[in-house]
Amino acid sequence: MLNAKTQPKLDLGRNTVYVGAGDPTQSIVLWPELQGAKYKEQAVEEKNLASTPKHIGYQGTVYPAVAGEDAWLVYRLDAPADITRVNFGGRFYNRAPKSHVDLLYSLDAGRTWRKSWSLRRTSPPWDVIHYETVEVPGGHRSVWVKYLMDTTEAAPAGCSIYAVRMEANYLPLDTACKPLEVTFNWSERQKDRTLVERSHTQTVPRLPFKYTINVGGEDHPVVNWLRVNLQGAVSGAKEGYSDGQDAGGAKFTPQWLTCGKHIAIGKPYTLSAPSGDNWGAGDPDGRKLTRGAGGPSYAGGSSYQSGALWSQDVNPVITLDLGAPAACASFGMNLHGYPWWDSLKGEVQDRVEVLTSLDGQEYRSQGFLKLNLFWKDLPVNYMWTDQETMTSGTFRLVPDRPMTTRFVQYRIRNRRFFDCAGLEVLDTISSAPFDLRLRLSDPDGGAAERILQARTAIEPAAPAGSPQYHVVPGAGGGSGTRSDSYRGLAEAQARAKAGAIFLFHAGLYEGHFNGAHAVGFSASGHGG
Repeated sequence: MLNAKTQPKLDLGRNTVYVGAGDPTQSIVLWPELQGAKYKEQAVEEKNLASTPKHIGYQGTVYPAVAGEDAWLVYRLDAPADITRVNFGGRFYNRAPKSHVDLLYSLDAGRTWRKSWSLRRTSPPWDVIHYETVEVPGGHRSVWVKYLMDTTEAAPAGCSIYAVRMEANYLPLDTACKPLEVTFNWSERQKDRTLVERSHTQTVPRLPFKYTINVGGEDHPVVNWLRVNLQGAVSGAKEGYSDGQDAGGAKFTPQWLTCGKHIAIGKPYTLSAPSGDNWGAGDPDGRKLTRGAGGPSYAGGSSYQSGALWSQDVNPVITLDLGAPAACASFGMNLHGYPWWDSLKGEVQDRVEVLTSLDGQEYRSQGFLKLNLFWKDLPVNYMWTDQETMTSGTFRLVPDRPMTTRFVQYRIRNRRFFDCAGLEVLDTISSAPFDLRLRLSDPDGGAAERILQARTAIEPAAPAGSPQYHVVPGAGGGSGTRSDSYRGLAEAQARAKAGAIFLFHAGLYEGHFNGAHAVGFSASGHGG
């Protein structure tokens, strides 16, 4: 696993899994090799071409052999049923003056060609990746694709092709939905931070389909992998949970954190031990820790320049003077160090005790900053690092109720190089359940905003045996089949019956329809 972003997400507790699918289709993919004249092996036609023995990396490998003459490659995609869509393109290099690369396709075996795209820009960047998608009308089982070049410099540096790729989607020979097996594999975090691997397999008899997975442990799990296969394709697959145990639990609801006024900004403080200057650290003016700047989200590199730094076991004490007694709801510190201990793995061994005083003489302990966290502790509006670690951050102590104090003392026991990048005292802090935020505004004035908890509705399923009709732009006629689609919205509306499904193909549908002068679809899909 690269990181959690590459996997479907599971939360601690109850998770609802939705399994659905788009239009049924089958595909043919052609991804030919080009270098060393291998482009000839699968091409049905080529003219005025040369190629480098091997890819040179920074320019293409296939290029015109003679300048000023068209050069092209033609490939043919044949399917056992009607082709519905073709996607083709590649990576191109176009630099010499007046050079160009064109993408064309043909539905009549190369007798006529339609240009889909042209690269004529010769200014940087010369390296361009581009793909075209063409909706193919019914009745065609073969599509030809042409890559055409023309250049004033017959060399890879003038105009050339790195790679080409073509994909044709065609109507499936078997449209029946076969049962699937969906398996999630994850590791559950325990209180002691150890991981226990579990999995769950669900048979999906139809689409769409929804089911529940319950995740146990102390924190959100690490999702290891997801597998989808036809039922019975994996021998030994066990229905349900791998250990036979359903952890149960309610749906996890994230929290939105709202911070009040930062009342420590600009306030004076003292250090019991001076800061070191390792890696650019230091606080010679005694102002850096209350300037209000957010500290780094990582440890290492230039991060130490953001604060005061102490060597291991110096155990410094920072005393902050708010200037007058004030109501305080949260005490925090932005900190990190070396080694780069990760809070989310429970690695932080430092301790920071918070004490308060009204007179600066008698201090009372309020507790310790929470330096080791679980994923579930982080609010939904926390900005994650790409590495999904927490080697630096603002860690807080939130008393049961706000308290009044003037002096705040941070007593640090540091088991490593310790960098304090900022002190924080908030007059209010609150967390609230958060699923989604809905904001409504009126152009004539007025607005409202609400935070809502919501559940997704079950996707409506078409009645079994519903007739399906195809619709394309036009002005009437047709029988509704794929090869003889209804032409225009008015024709489709006139033919509509209860339970019928209409499949609208891409294009602009002209004429008046429910008050609209025209309706446009950028891609084919389901409609009704």
